[in-house]
Amino acid sequence: MNQRMKAIRAPGANTDGQALELIGVLENLERRAKHARDLLRAELSNQMQADGVMCLESANWKATVMRPAPTAHITDEKALKAARPELWKPQPDKLDRTELNKLVRNGPVPGATLTNGGAPTLRVSARKDI
Repeated sequence: MNQRMKAIRAPGANTDGQALELIGVLENLERRAKHARDLLRAELSNQMQADGVMCLESANWKATVMRPAPTAHITDEKALKAARPELWKPQPDKLDRTELNKLVRNGPVPGATLTNGGAPTLRVSARKDI
């Protein structure tokens, strides 16, 4: 990565290409770091539970094994609805945005307009040809 930073500063450098390379390197690093974090988190949690340790502290961090709150499991929806109808709430209409987008792209629709989709974003992906 240091070579890429130096290459960007060189006279006549292909700064766009070098910036793209750096973005790719950093995204790959981020993905791998998240994967490593998830593996370490799972292993630490398993080890703490196996050892009966519920809380662990380091110089800068604190880890606590948390049990999720109990939740209801529905075994007979009809019986539940008959016994406690107030638990069911009416659902509001839900707009099918995918279908609306198709219609608006093909012509005018009363009450809807076609936007430009917002600000452009940069999608970076690995090249398949190398």
